[in-house]
Amino acid sequence: MSELAVLRRMIDSTYSLLAATVEGATEQQFSERPGPGLNPAGFLYFHVLRHWDRDVNILCRGQALESDAWHRGSFGDELDYHPLGLGLRGLGTGIGYTDDEVDAVPTNLEILNRYQQMLYAETIDYMDELDDSRINEEIENPLAPVNPFTISARLQHLVTHTSYHTGDIAYAMGAFGWHDATRP
Repeated sequence: MSELAVLRRMIDSTYSLLAATVEGATEQQFSERPGPGLNPAGFLYFHVLRHWDRDVNILCRGQALESDAWHRGSFGDELDYHPLGLGLRGLGTGIGYTDDEVDAVPTNLEILNRYQQMLYAETIDYMDELDDSRINEEIENPLAPVNPFTISARLQHLVTHTSYHTGDIAYAMGAFGWHDATRP
């Protein structure tokens, strides 16, 4: 199996796990902090999706910040929330947010679910355009934490970052009675 095919399976699984984790979350489970200074599940979901968008659309595809899925899908307009300029380097991904900035992130599950679906579809479309000869192509991007990087490395980051935070989301919702349906 090619590296590209393995990454595709990993992204499929990551997408499904994240979607299943937030499915059916109550407003309390999704929007309340599980403890002082801890991030609510809805904020974590937003953060994961903003990073997914950054990995695929900004870093791999080379789109401008204002041209990512968040903007093209008009999610910011729909939520009346425009994150660019916030957090680390003004990227609006949830890193480096103050507690007040975390609390200001809208946690509308239905809209964030649509954002996730759009990101997944765009990721698969992007991967369909690739072939194995390009997967380890080196890319320079001023917004990347490490340069140069490869497409493979960014897609692997998408998988690991999302997986780590899916556990955080489950923990945050668990404080309010969320139960993992895959466990007895």
